[in-house]
Amino acid sequence: MTKSRIGRLATLLATALGLGCAGAHVPEATQPSIEEVLRADARVMWISAHPDDEALAGSVLTHACVGLKTPCYFLVFNHGDGGECLLPEGCHPDLGTVRGHELEESAALYGATLEHYRLYNAPLPVESFPAREVIAAKWKDAIDPSAAVALAIRRFQPTVVLTLDAYHGFTCHPEHQLAARFAMEGIRRAAEPREAFDGAAPWRTPSYFEVLNRYWFLAPLMGRDPEPYTDVLDPDQNCSPTETCIDMAGRFSHAHRTQAGDMGSLRTLSHLIYSVYLRRMDPWVQVLDPLEPARNTCG
Repeated sequence: MTKSRIGRLATLLATALGLGCAGAHVPEATQPSIEEVLRADARVMWISAHPDDEALAGSVLTHACVGLKTPCYFLVFNHGDGGECLLPEGCHPDLGTVRGHELEESAALYGATLEHYRLYNAPLPVESFPAREVIAAKWKDAIDPSAAVALAIRRFQPTVVLTLDAYHGFTCHPEHQLAARFAMEGIRRAAEPREAFDGAAPWRTPSYFEVLNRYWFLAPLMGRDPEPYTDVLDPDQNCSPTETCIDMAGRFSHAHRTQAGDMGSLRTLSHLIYSVYLRRMDPWVQVLDPLEPARNTCG
């Protein structure tokens, strides 16, 4: 998640009176909605860059993994070691290790299987992030990210894969964008019979959605994901007899203690979120190259 920027969002609350227009809603009438997908014997795979990114999709994931008790699988590409440590006692032996343990705790709360890598994480400040394709090359020098996705898909056989936006990445973070792009590439490779991944049989993922930032109050600091959105999910529906999905997601976010500033701001801002916006995409038609040049526009 983009550190030091979400932490400034609390200053906007004094003028936050409502959500405003989220943008163009273009539902795909021939496709099942996200709610229908999740209620149809779903198997949910979440793919992201950082240990705390699931908090940005928390209402969807609590609804699926806890409320509907669907099998869930988290694949996360790095340990967030380029971020900051807000623990008073410090992060020992190092930030990445501590954040890895935090993600293990969070995944356990969601009841999700976790697959966690330790790829490059661009260090703060956000203004100094390398271009997206530079980060992509660093990841590919370490592992084949889309092959990791493809193998996980063949083993888990998800009915839906969820990520953040491939163009802007919710917070503008280039690694969020890369996680989505490698996810889409991995979805295609998992379905290709000519690709061999540890003897696992090909699997074609039926649905792929990106969780979008279409909130006006986030735009001044980090912009918004591009239009349109295709689906809306209600975060205030119950995930348990006593707790809404968005409140449960906020409670789960306490697992990321090293990121207390960002997590605290997200919990505060959650009271302004009345809808979760998603975009259905077709990885076989919308082919987005992780190595496509894109300069750093964050900061």
